[in-house]
Amino acid sequence: MTQTDERSHAPLGPREQEEIESKTPISPPAVFEVIRRAGRRELMRPASALLAAGLVAGVALGFSLLTEALLRAHLPAADWRPLVENLGYTVGFVIVIMGRLQLFTENTITAVMPVLEARLARALRRLLRLWALVLFANLVGAAAFGTALWAAQTYDPALWRAAEAIAHHATGHGAAESLFRGVGAGWLIAALVWTMSTTERGHLALIVLFTYVIALAGFTHVVAGTVEATAVVLAGHMGPWAALTDSILPTLAGNILGGTVLFTLLAWAQIRAELHRRRTGEG
Repeated sequence: MTQTDERSHAPLGPREQEEIESKTPISPPAVFEVIRRAGRRELMRPASALLAAGLVAGVALGFSLLTEALLRAHLPAADWRPLVENLGYTVGFVIVIMGRLQLFTENTITAVMPVLEARLARALRRLLRLWALVLFANLVGAAAFGTALWAAQTYDPALWRAAEAIAHHATGHGAAESLFRGVGAGWLIAALVWTMSTTERGHLALIVLFTYVIALAGFTHVVAGTVEATAVVLAGHMGPWAALTDSILPTLAGNILGGTVLFTLLAWAQIRAELHRRRTGEG
């Protein structure tokens, strides 16, 4: 080996090593571990805590529809209006995610990761328990906000008309289309959780970006959609059964398919072999 080669392979000092580590992207197995630990904590939380956080999250997502309606009520009917109006959709998600509340679609990846690794019936039961509690609480909170918005229409008729129009458009799909649109929202929420786990900063910008895309693309989210469906049902544009079978349940199935099957399971397949190799010392 030449003298030049020796200098090029000389050991780095602590400061240089720290600089390299700070600029090295977090690996997929490390991202998995971050999400797995967070998911394990969520699976162990008491039912009362999950219900309370889920209820508040459902109410908070109502502010997505409210903010959209506020923007629409104060904007002219121009071609560019959706570009501004849909920013309002991000508000509820910012409150929920930054506030560490319980949102069902976040748990299509966060709470699933520990189950994928554990492969225990007890872990699966805990997952189903968390899903049931959080989803129930989310939908109750969302329906309560939709009801309050409908009940308060006389105080601001222009705001209610804007909210009614947005909700009517968002729930005006058949079951198959609601499911398809739900896949997109579920995948993006799971991708948001994954991406946020790679960095300690910039979470607000990531939340706004991902949920803004959901709104612009017209994807459907089961909790935000329940606010809209409740408003539409109370306004008399749709029956409760139609809202359930054409909007809420298909969107729920799409969110699970997009978040758990198309994102989480594929992400797990990507890192499964690498995790096994590291743990067994092979390779």
